[in-house]
Amino acid sequence: MSNILSFGELLYDVYDNTAVIGGAPFNYSLQLSRLIGSDDKLKFITALGNDDYSKDALKFISNENIDSSLIQILDNYETGKATVFLNENKVPDYIIHENAAWDNIEYTENINSALKEKYDIFYFNILSQRNEKSYSTLKQICKNINADYRVCDVTFRKNYYTKEKIKEALEFVNVLKINDDELAVIKGLFYPSLKNDNEILLKELNKDFNIDYIFLTLGKDGASVFYGNEYIFNPSSKIDVIDTVGAGDSFCAALSYAILKKLDINNILKFASAVSEEMVQVKGGTARYNVNAVKAKFNL
Repeated sequence: MSNILSFGELLYDVYDNTAVIGGAPFNYSLQLSRLIGSDDKLKFITALGNDDYSKDALKFISNENIDSSLIQILDNYETGKATVFLNENKVPDYIIHENAAWDNIEYTENINSALKEKYDIFYFNILSQRNEKSYSTLKQICKNINADYRVCDVTFRKNYYTKEKIKEALEFVNVLKINDDELAVIKGLFYPSLKNDNEILLKELNKDFNIDYIFLTLGKDGASVFYGNEYIFNPSSKIDVIDTVGAGDSFCAALSYAILKKLDINNILKFASAVSEEMVQVKGGTARYNVNAVKAKFNL
C-alpha cells in the first residue's frame, strides 16, 4: 500500500465568467490519485479561503481518491485565483493573485502528526514557496518528513522564484521534473558558462546535487531522463493536441506512479510520456483519460 503526501497551491483559473479548478500540485495530486489503487493513500496539504471557491473545491475533492484532512480553511484569506486574459499581443497571460490562502499554509499540529507516518512519495514545487508563511511551513515539513522519494516539479511562474529556493529544493530532492524553459532558467542561474546541451546540463545537475532521477519534458519534441549516469530520450508520438494545460502535472504524476511500481527507467519515461500524451488530447488539467488503457500497455 502506497502512502503519498503532496504540498502546494490549489487555485482557480478565471477566464471571463468561467472559473476552473487547478494549480500544479492539485493537478498532480488529482492525476496521481486516479492512477493509484483504492487502498493507497494520498493526502494533499493546501489552504483555501472561507468562500464559494473553497466549497466548490472540497466538493470536487470529495468525489476523488484524495484525503482532504490536511486542507486548511483560512478566514482571513481568499482561495487562490489566477486571472487569465489576452495581452496586447493577443497572447494568453495571467495574474496569479498574491497573498491568497495557499500562500499562508500553516504548520499545524495536524501536519506535525501526519509527519509521524512514513511516506513513499512527498511532492512539492517552487511556486508554492513564494510567500514566507508557506515557505516556512514547507521547510519544517522537509526537515521532519520521512519519504523514500522526494519529488519536485519546479513550476517556475513569473518572477516567483529565487536562486536560494531552487538550490534548497535541488539539495533536498531525489526526483526532479523540469521542462525546457525551466532548464534554461537553471542554466542561467547555476551554469551560465556551460554549453546549451540538455544532456550536459542534466549530468551537471546530477553531479552537483546527487539527484537520482532528473526528468526533462521537451514539449512537442518528447521527454528525456538522466538516471544511473545515462541520458535517455523518448520522442513524442504524432497526436492531435487539444489542450496542454496539466500535461506536465500528469507527466510528473505518472512518473511518480511508475517509480512506485518499480518499472525500469525506459518504461518509467515511456509511461509518463504516454500519460501526458493522453492528457493533451482532452481539455483541462483535471480532465479524465482512459487510465486503464494506458496502464494495460505497461502491464500495470
